[in-house]
Amino acid sequence: MRLAMAGRYYNRQGGVSRVLAELADRAAAAGHDVDVYTHEALDVDPASRVRFVEVEMRRRPVWRETQSFARHVGGVLDPAAYDVVHSHDGQARHANVITAHSCYAAWLHDVRHDAGIKGLASRVYPRHVSTERWEQGTYRDPDPLVIAISRVVASELERFHGVAPERVRVVHNGVDVDGFRPPASREAARAALPPAERPADEGMVFLFVGMYFRRKGLQTLLRALAGLRDDPWTLMVVGGDDEEPFRAIAQEGGIADRVRFLGHRPQVTPYMQAADAFVFPTEYEPFGLVISEALACGTPVITSARAGGAELMVDGRDGLLLEDPASADELRGALRRFAALDGEQRAAMSAAARLSAVDTSWDAQWRRHEDLFTQVAANRRAGRPAWAS
Repeated sequence: MRLAMAGRYYNRQGGVSRVLAELADRAAAAGHDVDVYTHEALDVDPASRVRFVEVEMRRRPVWRETQSFARHVGGVLDPAAYDVVHSHDGQARHANVITAHSCYAAWLHDVRHDAGIKGLASRVYPRHVSTERWEQGTYRDPDPLVIAISRVVASELERFHGVAPERVRVVHNGVDVDGFRPPASREAARAALPPAERPADEGMVFLFVGMYFRRKGLQTLLRALAGLRDDPWTLMVVGGDDEEPFRAIAQEGGIADRVRFLGHRPQVTPYMQAADAFVFPTEYEPFGLVISEALACGTPVITSARAGGAELMVDGRDGLLLEDPASADELRGALRRFAALDGEQRAAMSAAARLSAVDTSWDAQWRRHEDLFTQVAANRRAGRPAWAS
């Protein structure tokens, strides 16, 4: 097949950009003719057979990037030259396949129901208004097949944009099961960390990873742990957000000496391998690659049942699921439940976590995409809607 894939960035550092890179590389390796339309390509394998078409893009203000990129793509990409045109979110018009990585309208709906100034301002803030309208336009065309990265996103697209369920296929994001893998032992993984970062020798080791601490629920985790001051544990916090408000919460809760703020780390695998559990009480998460990455490391996950990545899990099998991720009391109870497991039970949970991730390796998820692309190409040739079964 001749495939065109469009996304603002091609790299292995972000979420959407990583999905683009992983799928494009596998498509080319499988013998397909692949052109990637992107503004910037990084982390390119010298052996890759992908061809890149550089696309202009206005980068200021940041929230106009998608619209600017899509308009420039429209000027250089001829859909008739390809069997399938694959776009990520609204990053290219006239696509036959759109991968929905989130639903902005769903997130904005929650923001607008905030009773404070933030909620009121969101109704007129240009970024929100413009992005919501752009998203509406993305799904207005009834022809493209829509790949939702989770059932969460699929239901949001139906609710907020009227996307017919028969147009949607759910394919979860993949995970690098070779790069993220269980350690020989947790103890060895901890000993391999820099001395200043090693957790305490006794008790549970919990890990939190996220770029937006508040939305990902770090404040809830700290308040939950404050109620476990008398138990032995260490929390490692990895991420590039402003630490000070959360250091203050830890100080107020009397646990500042038990929390290690490690800042941004380009590689999180060593920390996931060192932790007994990955704790991620996120309030909104279309998927959450960190969830599947932790599972791939054999690290049980404690997260919100509302997170898309939680669809890979079964409560009590490969981790614990929270009904209300904003409840410090519920999270505290989950942490206690996990700490009460014996070594055999934790080992079984770790093994189950790894199996959950292997089912969604990038190779497996590429094969699912390839099947969909083949069907879309056949539908185009027959004059049927791209999503027709």
